[in-house]
Amino acid sequence: MGVLVCYDDFTYDVINDYYLEHLLETGCILGYDRSEHWVKQEAAPAAPPLHSVASGSA
Repeated sequence: MGVLVCYDDFTYDVINDYYLEHLLETGCILGYDRSEHWVKQEAAPAAPPLHSVASGSA
């Protein structure tokens, strides 16, 4: 799934979601839009998991 990001030079790009955590950790982006709302980098310490797996199901 593509994630819209705003880099620190105010350019925009759509990236694969697995790059998002790395870009947040390195401070390369100012914010991102994963769904219908914009999230600023300082307001999002870590990207939430995309999929949850239920443990113990057969």
